Amino acid sequence: MLRAIREYPVVHAELETARFDLRQVQQTLGKSQEDCVSLQLTLDEQKDYTDFLSHKVEALQDALNEFCPRLSTPEEMKRFYDTISPSMDAQGFTLYHMAKELTGIDVPACFPYEDNRGMFEVMEGHQLLDWLTAVHFQAVEWEIIPNSTYESATLLPVDTSTPEYQAFEKQLYEKVLDRMGFQDILAPRQEVSDIENQTTELKLYSRLSGELTEQEYDDPQPMDGGDLAMFQDVILQGIEDEQMPEEEERGLMAYFDGSDAVNEKVVSLFPSVEIIDGELYGVAVCQISGTLTSNELRELKDYCRSQYCDGWGEGFAQRPRRTEYGELYVSFWRDNSTGILTKEEMEAGIVPNRPFHQAKKDRGEHSGR
Repeated sequence: MLRAIREYPVVHAELETARFDLRQVQQTLGKSQEDCVSLQLTLDEQKDYTDFLSHKVEALQDALNEFCPRLSTPEEMKRFYDTISPSMDAQGFTLYHMAKELTGIDVPACFPYEDNRGMFEVMEGHQLLDWLTAVHFQAVEWEIIPNSTYESATLLPVDTSTPEYQAFEKQLYEKVLDRMGFQDILAPRQEVSDIENQTTELKLYSRLSGELTEQEYDDPQPMDGGDLAMFQDVILQGIEDEQMPEEEERGLMAYFDGSDAVNEKVVSLFPSVEIIDGELYGVAVCQISGTLTSNELRELKDYCRSQYCDGWGEGFAQRPRRTEYGELYVSFWRDNSTGILTKEEMEAGIVPNRPFHQAKKDRGEHSGR
């Protein structure tokens, strides 16, 4: 009892402290319960507002589907992307990453010199896309850095009017809009397929060369496209005379042994000639179902070259065409400096360049006629 009497003041003080702490905790708990109730009310309000916004989005989506046509062309998709990108892809990284996924091209890996200088670390997606597109369409000019093993790159203009670029752009914006959640406003695949399967004409041009053996002279006279323009009808008749029965439906595609994709898309290929700015050009007139990718167009050009050099064109060049001035020999393949170009490439002054970071070499020739 004496010990309890002595310890009572201390125990009593501790009890009062505990009671004080309990009251503080009870007050805090009460305040937390009030805050919880307030937050629950706010949450309910936010949920109601979220439901309202969700219904609004659905209504706007229905209105968009009702009053706006489905997006089916690259121009329509790009315009829609440009409208929403300031809010949803301001720096363009979604666009760049989809292009990277589509092509498999990693920009820093393709440009080690610029990457080592840290150029790509500060670029936005739209800028990176310019470099990726240049690589994909071989619009890059290289220059060796003195006293190093590096090459610096200069980007050249990309011809955006070509079928392969249109196909690339369409696939890209389809992927971007799908990633952003706008797949419902894209045209159904069947509708797009019907558009893509429409047959269009593609012309591939090459420079001609020739020789004229005049009646009064033994030595043949060399001729270029300007000289050959006056013999257009003679050459066209010669092309008609060369046609074999198996070429009646598909022309030179009857002998094509390349990829299935090109064989399916290129319905026919018939050689002809055409005068452009007073010069006679050889022209491969192709009927295309859908659109060719850049690699497919390159393969088609390679096939034309092989036919001009060693197939159909070799036989054509060895047979004389009679004219009032003498015998005319015409070759559809003049040299490698001009190559085979589309009309858009000719107008843009584009010269065929080597594949990206690959040495110049000829492909194995396709078997000809």
